[in-house]
This record gives sequence, C-alpha cells and structure tokens, in this order.
Amino acid sequence: MVEKKSLTLYWTKNGNTEKVARRIHETLERAGIEDSILRMTKDLEVEYLDYNLVFLGAPVYHNLPPKPVIAFLEKHRKRGVAIVASSPEKPGIAAIPYCTYGGGHTGYNEALPMLKYIGQFFEHEGIRVVDDIAVPGVFPEAEPAYNTKGRFGIITDRPSAQDLREVEGRVLGILRRLHLVLPLGDAFL
Repeated sequence: MVEKKSLTLYWTKNGNTEKVARRIHETLERAGIEDSILRMTKDLEVEYLDYNLVFLGAPVYHNLPPKPVIAFLEKHRKRGVAIVASSPEKPGIAAIPYCTYGGGHTGYNEALPMLKYIGQFFEHEGIRVVDDIAVPGVFPEAEPAYNTKGRFGIITDRPSAQDLREVEGRVLGILRRLHLVLPLGDAFL
C-alpha cells in the first residue's frame, strides 16, 4: 500500500487557486507527507489511487468548476475504473475538493455546488471525500462593486495571508483526523 503520499491538483486563471494549492503543498510537506503538486492541463495524466490523499481545486465559475477542470474530471472518470453500484470504498485513500470563489452574491453557497460536483467524481470511484476547503478570492473579471460591496466586503486582497493560514490549519486538522485510518504517519501530531 502507498504510504504518506499526497497529490495536490489545481487549475488557476488569475493565481488565486494556485496560492491555495501551494499552501496545501507546503503544509503537507512540512507534515512529512510526500506531496506532488500539479497544475491540471488537458494532457496531464494522473492515477488517484497512487496516493493516500488527493486535493483537487479550481476557481468557481457559475457555481461549477471551469470547463478545463470539468474536462479533466471527465477524462479521468473514463480511464477504465469500473463504476459499480454503491461505489464500494477503496481503502487507504481520501479526497478533498477545494476552491477559490468571489461569493459576492450568496457567500459560501456559491462554492458549495462546485465542491459537491468535484466530490462526486471521487465518490463514484470509491474514493471517500472527507472534507472540502473554500477560500474567498478576488474576481478580477467582475465589476469593481462585486469585489468591494458583496457579502464579504472588500476582497481585493484575497486570498489573504490570514486566508492561507486558515488553509494550513484546515489541512493539519484533516491530517489529524485521518491519521488513524490512512497510512500518513505521526510526524504532524
């Protein structure tokens, strides 16, 4: 069985999601877990089952992942793994979807559909989704009021240093919860 290996996948347009991915990667590495960080591209091939943890993230576009991420997920769904009734879980692996989102209209609820959407790709292959992470981020293509007068107020500097510290705390919390059921070791406790 693979031990103490994780994969951090991300797609970014403006750099917000990459900041979060890099903080996830750095946190995992400091916790003694070998992490591969990869930007999703149409040519990227990965095997989720080669890892104990898979973090997969992107910005929210219209409550869903952007089209390149949807294409990536669909491509990897069709890679030969049988989808069977009740999606029996594969032991030793877990997934955590994450995203960056503006949230100007309805806050966290703008991120939730995307996180669930990504999660279903893992769950259908028997990979348990154990948590998700959503981080507010500036939406450069929006009119200025979206980034200054929405539900979160001024988000022109987000994800901020505080947001990234919170991501680190969330990742460490996930590791603490999973250390008894996944072969992750005890270095981070």
